[in-house]
Amino acid sequence: MRYRRQETFRYILPNPRTIPYRLVWEEKELYDGEGLLLNVSSHGLKLRSDYLFPLSDDLQVHFLFDLVPTLQPIELMGHVRHRGQTGSLYDYGIMLDVKADETQQLVTMIKTYARENK
Repeated sequence: MRYRRQETFRYILPNPRTIPYRLVWEEKELYDGEGLLLNVSSHGLKLRSDYLFPLSDDLQVHFLFDLVPTLQPIELMGHVRHRGQTGSLYDYGIMLDVKADETQQLVTMIKTYARENK
C-alpha cells in the first residue's frame, strides 16, 4: 500500500544532504549507516540509502539531525512507513515519533537551514 504524507510544511532539499542513522530492531542495534535526506517535515522524512531495511513495525530508525552548525543537534526516532527502489538504492518514507518541543526544534532547524541554503 502506498503511503502519502499529507503535510503542509515539507522542505525538499535542493541538494540532498547525508545524515547518519542507526537501525534498532527488537532492542538490538542492527546497522549504523548514512543516507541522503531528500525531504523533511515536522513529522516525517524521505531517506535514500543503499541498505535494505527490514520492513517491520518493531524496527526503529534513529537519526541525528545536525543541519545547522549554530543550532544544537536533535536526536529523533521514527518508523519506516514505505519503501521504494531506484536502481540499487532504496527510498524510505519515515514517520517520526516526535514530542511537541522536538517538533518546534526541528521546524526551527529546517527554516534556518532553508534560509542559509537558498
